[in-house]
Amino acid sequence: MTQTATVTALPVVPGGQVELTIVRQTACGHSCDGCGRCAGKAQKLVIRAGSDIPVALGDQVEVYSDNRVLGAAALVYGLPVVLFLLGYLLPSSLLEPGRCLCGGLGFAMGLAGAAACDRLVKKRSGISYRIVRKL
Repeated sequence: MTQTATVTALPVVPGGQVELTIVRQTACGHSCDGCGRCAGKAQKLVIRAGSDIPVALGDQVEVYSDNRVLGAAALVYGLPVVLFLLGYLLPSSLLEPGRCLCGGLGFAMGLAGAAACDRLVKKRSGISYRIVRKL
C-alpha cells in the first residue's frame, strides 16, 4: 500500500529513519468544497520510514507500507462484526434478549481481541514503512 507523505525531520545518524507526516485518507476522498460535513479536518499521522534515496525537509515522497496494514484493518473492523453475528445467530434456542446479549458479548470479545493484537504488533516490530520515490 502506498501513500504520499511530507518529510518533516531528517535522521540524526546516517542511515537512520526519516520522520514523515501523512494526511489520512477518508472514504469520501476529502472533497470538502462540495460536502462541508467534515469541515476539512483531515487527521495527520507522524511515522518513521527507512530511505535508500536522499531526501530533504519538505520533500513530497511516496511511502510503501507492508501488507500488515490491510490485515490489521480487516482484524479491527471484521473480527467484532463476525463474532457479533456468531453470538447472535448460533444460540437459536435462546429468546431474542439472550441472543442480543450473546451478540453483544461476541462484539466485545472481538474488540478485546483486536486491541490485544494491536498491542502485540506494536510490541514486536510494528508496521514498517519505506520511502520508494521522491515526487
